[in-house]
Amino acid sequence: MNWLLNIFDSIKWKMEDAVWAIQDKYTLWKELKAVDKELESVEELEIKPKKKSKKKSAKKNKKSV
Repeated sequence: MNWLLNIFDSIKWKMEDAVWAIQDKYTLWKELKAVDKELESVEELEIKPKKKSKKKSAKKNKKSV
């Protein structure tokens, strides 16, 4: 009877190890997903260079005056 309890205990511990491994992978996956969202938001906020303003020609300035 004692050998049967040992078998059940070993099965129980192996199942708990498997559950812990799955939980660890799931939490890692959630963290990676959060990091990906942060990186996407940073990529969306890329700074665009300012466009140079065009200088008005002298003819346009004379017409407006």
